[in-house]
Amino acid sequence: MKRPVFENPHLDGSTFFLQGTKPAGILLLHGFTATTVEVRPLAEHLHAAGFSVFSPLLPGHGTQPEDMIRVHWQDWYETARIGLEKLQHTPNVFVAGESMGGLLSLLLAANHPSIKGVILYAPAIKINGIWRAKWLAPFIKIMPKNYLPEDNEEDDQNQNLPWQGYNVVALAAVAQLEKLQKEVLRQILQVKQPVLIFQGRKDRTIDPSGSELIYSKLPSSQKSLVWLENSGHCVVLDRELDLVKSQTLQFIQILTAPHHNS
Repeated sequence: MKRPVFENPHLDGSTFFLQGTKPAGILLLHGFTATTVEVRPLAEHLHAAGFSVFSPLLPGHGTQPEDMIRVHWQDWYETARIGLEKLQHTPNVFVAGESMGGLLSLLLAANHPSIKGVILYAPAIKINGIWRAKWLAPFIKIMPKNYLPEDNEEDDQNQNLPWQGYNVVALAAVAQLEKLQKEVLRQILQVKQPVLIFQGRKDRTIDPSGSELIYSKLPSSQKSLVWLENSGHCVVLDRELDLVKSQTLQFIQILTAPHHNS
């Protein structure tokens, strides 16, 4: 059966804010072609622990694939940057993101030293399969509005995940993702905050070695790369979500503990 262009339209993938009671907040960013649905389980877990969580729906997402054509990577970044303002009431702000959201998190950290810590979930710094920019370059120039199937060839275990987003992607949007990748690599040496990276071994959407590349380039003295042996690309929804939740929460709790700030 042919998959719909927009997966799980009945779910609520809009921008949301969960107000917490503790003096810390997390800006949580979804991935390329997705919506906030994919990060909501993690957000609710962090909120249950007392933290504020703001998750914006990024421009061009959550509507129709055509809307991605008119969006530039700077639009995604500006939406994320404005999201930081939603957490100004707390002295401890963290940035976290799945896939492309992870790239935006790195850029925010590079430009906002006051950010307390960074959490990356399968950061999309290297792309697999038919999305490879070198292969696509000539087609992007002459057919920017043409579409490719969303290259999310995960294991069958992922077919029933509560994921929402496009199952096709415009070539022009892929070009913007590539530009974002280059900008992250250009600014990554400015990321001095503690960084926690999660990467699934079974990831077929991005090249898992991209997480190793980011880890090796980060100048931060406090950084960790956690390999998830049984997870694909969307680690914030996959089989090891409980581990992702617990280690994310521990990372935030350690960095916001009174003795750590003294």
